[in-house]
Amino acid sequence: MRSVSRILLPLVGVMSLVFASGCTPPAQEASKSAQPVACEALAALPIVNTTIEMAEIVAPGVFEPPVPQVPFFQADYSILPAFCRVAGSIRPTTDSDIRFELWLPVQGWNGKFMQTGNGGAAGSIIYATLADPLARGYAVAHTDTGHQGGGGDFSWAAGHPEKLTDFQYRAVHELTVVGKAITAAHFGQAPEGSYFSGCSTGGRQGLKEAQRFPEDYDAIVAGAPANDWTPLMSLSVLIARDLGPQGLGFDKLGVLKEAAIAACDIEDGVADRVIAEPWRCDFDPGVLQCDSDPSAQCLTATEVEAARRLYAGVVDKSGHTRMPGTGPGSEPEWAFFASPDFSIGKSYIQNVVLNDPAWDQALFDVDTDMPRLDAADDGKLSAINPDISAFIGRGGKLLLYHGTTDGLIPYASTVKYYERVVDTLGEAAVADSVRLYVVPGMDHCAGGEGAYLVDWLTVLEE
Repeated sequence: MRSVSRILLPLVGVMSLVFASGCTPPAQEASKSAQPVACEALAALPIVNTTIEMAEIVAPGVFEPPVPQVPFFQADYSILPAFCRVAGSIRPTTDSDIRFELWLPVQGWNGKFMQTGNGGAAGSIIYATLADPLARGYAVAHTDTGHQGGGGDFSWAAGHPEKLTDFQYRAVHELTVVGKAITAAHFGQAPEGSYFSGCSTGGRQGLKEAQRFPEDYDAIVAGAPANDWTPLMSLSVLIARDLGPQGLGFDKLGVLKEAAIAACDIEDGVADRVIAEPWRCDFDPGVLQCDSDPSAQCLTATEVEAARRLYAGVVDKSGHTRMPGTGPGSEPEWAFFASPDFSIGKSYIQNVVLNDPAWDQALFDVDTDMPRLDAADDGKLSAINPDISAFIGRGGKLLLYHGTTDGLIPYASTVKYYERVVDTLGEAAVADSVRLYVVPGMDHCAGGEGAYLVDWLTVLEE
């Protein structure tokens, strides 16, 4: 964390920030204008490995998601303009079924293409991610990454290596190619710029694009990226294991948060429930220990030790930290990992690493099991390569952000990646191309005590 103060950019006035060299998308090879293809006629468009199952005009304000949506993602569909809704499947292999939607504005196309990212293990079309970009004039696409399932479920991956590859990186790239082709056919010209925007798994997808497919996008928003995959899945297991009757009680998560805020909030001189510099907070849960009444606003000795392990993160027997813990004030979000609906680390290890659905996460050992996770991934899911020189070299812009009270993905992991990019490419190269915003008091992707309502897309556009 040696350079946090250097990369912590003020959020006051963030909407007027402009990258030092400007953020005009790099010029792309001019394509000859063609006769535009009407919306309904797109269903017959011949695209390799792609079947378009729907191409129809949706009237203003009438769209409703055809399936229940994830509560975390919300949108007001009543304000949407008329658009051409295209849905289909891309099948680069015999076991692939990359479902996608592409929304094309009937009027006011801004000349740009965008793809939005997923969360967790993906597995569904999140229609809410399409709404805002469409309203801004984008041609915008989204994919389920090639499977159907819950956000913490990897059971679909067992015995399906091609589907796993689709989730790892192929689906997003395939949709980029197909989405741009359909957009160009419909409007009679290729997009003049292309953006990717996502948080969590979507942040990882954005970094994967910059690292593996640097020609795909001109600009990328990558929030709270789940890019250091093996340590992150390990952290998920350790957090889930340390919560509950044998560790830290769920009812004590709020107690910890309030104690951390009380200890460190005022360090910046303002009592606003936001710990502005959590890396300077030396809160120790031991101050809450009591033995007389464990049901009160205090912790037992067992709970104190569990809390200390959770703050520490993923640490091997030699004392090396593979993944830092989440920051003070993030404690309530730890409960997500203990939910049956989001046991993502456990499900990943069971179905991808060990192919053993009966594996018990109580058996997890950092020194023994993490090498197996590393071998199983072999860099396919992880997106930690700091050499994004090809992306930057063609004028690409990368905007990273991460909330300090994110209880699912430690903000320090993103700081570490940013610093590695700077160390690899040099500050001069990074200064005009990459920004990292560490947002005090913001939870996972949104929410929290801090100023989390930031319009990242406008910042990137500027």
